[in-house]
Amino acid sequence: MKLGKIFKEFIHVVQENPDYIIGLLNEKGRIVSCSLEEKINQEVAIHTNNPDQRIYKIVVSNYQYGYLWISGPNQAIDVVGKLLFDSLKTRIQYELNQKSAKEILSVDDKLIKEFLNDERSNYRQMEELMAKINFDRSLPRIPIYIINEEKFDKEEITGLKYKINDKNTIYSLLEPKYLLIYKSLPRKLGKSTTEYLNEFIQEMIEWGLSDCYYTVGSIQMDIDLYNFSYRNCLWLRENVLLKKDKPVYFEDQLFSYFTMNVPRTLTANVFDYYKKKTEQMDIEEFIQVVDQLYANDFSVKKTSERLFLHKNTLLYKIKRYEELFNLDIRGSFQGKMMIYSLANFLKSQSRKQVGEK
Repeated sequence: MKLGKIFKEFIHVVQENPDYIIGLLNEKGRIVSCSLEEKINQEVAIHTNNPDQRIYKIVVSNYQYGYLWISGPNQAIDVVGKLLFDSLKTRIQYELNQKSAKEILSVDDKLIKEFLNDERSNYRQMEELMAKINFDRSLPRIPIYIINEEKFDKEEITGLKYKINDKNTIYSLLEPKYLLIYKSLPRKLGKSTTEYLNEFIQEMIEWGLSDCYYTVGSIQMDIDLYNFSYRNCLWLRENVLLKKDKPVYFEDQLFSYFTMNVPRTLTANVFDYYKKKTEQMDIEEFIQVVDQLYANDFSVKKTSERLFLHKNTLLYKIKRYEELFNLDIRGSFQGKMMIYSLANFLKSQSRKQVGEK
């Protein structure tokens, strides 16, 4: 940490008030930095009774950084001195926290790269990295993949380390637009996992990670499955309509995930008849309508509100789908699953990733 550089920032504060001079002293009392440059290298008595001077010993995190020397009119010197002394200590502590956060974040980066490595071979290095940050591998964790189309601020990402304040939650800026967090979960939540994570994500939005897309993968205990849960997040990015600052959970999309991962040769054969009929309609609109019907338990009222459609307009579309495909979408469970499976099949034909141009 460059204390001299930090101290120069404080010099600008007192330059607005020429009545006061501030200096940074080394342990022997020599001025190493000062608001009045001609005084640099002069010596000051550390133990002085001069009423126009104050000297404060700078100790932060049990380490001494020299002395703060202040010279000026006696009337307000105690107030000015205390203010500058507290401000300087706060700034030094901030720099120490930033340095510590960057060191820990460097370990986080390396560890996450190991988790995401398909050809992992160096288990010893992974164990060493986990030991450095006291990583508790017995805790369940869930990946939160955050997409910022405008790129993340690196300093802001570093600052997350002490905002999150959980040594068992690790994260890495994979690319300028993509941040991956492995959030540890308490053994006893006292609430649903979704509720707990919604609160955590809301905190991150309030900390400055707003106007982003959030995808949440599957909960895992086994570190060998962390890569799989990360890929759940990527699958959500590729296949689900995302909205900014609205997290999407993999567990809410399991039916879609399983149906879309059936071999394409099988689904193409199953849906060939229905696919030919879709040539008579707007496929993108169809997928959007069916996705919202599924998300809202096939409630026409709720779905029409989410789609900003009049209820009768939505009913007209549903009836048209029923007639076109000869399916009972509103009354039959099989009809609902068939129409949703068809929408997923069509969606898999034209995937578009959020965050890519």
